[in-house]
Amino acid sequence: MSLDETDKYKVWLDVSKGVAMLLWKRDVGLADCQQGIHELFHLIKANNIQKCFINTSNRGSLSAEAEEWELNILQSDSSLLVPKGLQLALVMSEKKYEELIHEYSLNRVCKVNLPITINYFTQIDEAIDWLENEPTTPL
Repeated sequence: MSLDETDKYKVWLDVSKGVAMLLWKRDVGLADCQQGIHELFHLIKANNIQKCFINTSNRGSLSAEAEEWELNILQSDSSLLVPKGLQLALVMSEKKYEELIHEYSLNRVCKVNLPITINYFTQIDEAIDWLENEPTTPL
């Protein structure tokens, strides 16, 4: 069931898996990033979904402003947008994954306590497998 699709992203619900999906089709700026993320979390809230899949493989780097906004949304303690206990599988390119590992090793002294569980993948099938097999937390 497709909720929203533009030339930059697609948001839909995979009913058979119970997973809200967001596919970035190409590079996006702050406004498109905000619109896509808001549509995704609207779908999650409206359908009481606990699992989410975001494919950023086709999205390049975000502007610093968009990246900061995205991080603030995901790390927010407010459950107004992001429900606590959400399981998010984030698929990215191999290059972005390597950058993430490098940044993590530099910043590992900072412990981030997220209200959601995020796992990072470079392969779509691994991300879907994790979402299908990871037990959810009771609401």
